[in-house]
Amino acid sequence: MINLFQDKTKLILTILFLNSIIGFSQNEKSNEIVIKGIVLSEVNGKPLENVYVSYKSRYRYSSTDENGKFEYKYSIREKDSLETIELTALGYENIDTIIRVDKPKEYVFEFVMRPRFGLNREKALTDIKNGEINILESSGIAPVFYKSDSKFAKKYNVNFVEYGCEAIAEESLYEYNRTVFEYLDKKYGKKWRKKIRKDIVGLNEENE
Repeated sequence: MINLFQDKTKLILTILFLNSIIGFSQNEKSNEIVIKGIVLSEVNGKPLENVYVSYKSRYRYSSTDENGKFEYKYSIREKDSLETIELTALGYENIDTIIRVDKPKEYVFEFVMRPRFGLNREKALTDIKNGEINILESSGIAPVFYKSDSKFAKKYNVNFVEYGCEAIAEESLYEYNRTVFEYLDKKYGKKWRKKIRKDIVGLNEENE
């Protein structure tokens, strides 16, 4: 009889303990804002890694992982009302949005970031249609030019456009150049590939 009473007592205490944990967890979450989502590139639709996600009122930030995902949590403060979220990434236009943070809520976002200067496949196709056959380069602070560039440009009626130290996403350069390469292949065959400089973004990938 005593053992049965003790077992019941242990069971009741266990239930009360579990309830206290659950109650604490629920109370803790009830005062919490959860912000998460994924960031994609407009250039190719793929997830963007290392996007800086800033929460302005808190002076805090998070960043996307290799799958383009991010998450941030914080407790609501008494005077909280609105929060500005800003996304920045190398070679892309900034994105910002404003959310309410005065009540517990979970926000799930899907952001699509536009490349700087609109550099993508569509831009390349438009330029080609307008007779502007550009091959893009980004060599950093000190652009590199070769004598063979002008000879190649004249023979195949193309322009080498150097962005220097401008922040341009490599995937933008790749998608743009790849579209131009398709045009050159169609117009001249593959022989031009043996004469162009080998450090052009996208060229090695095309040859693989």
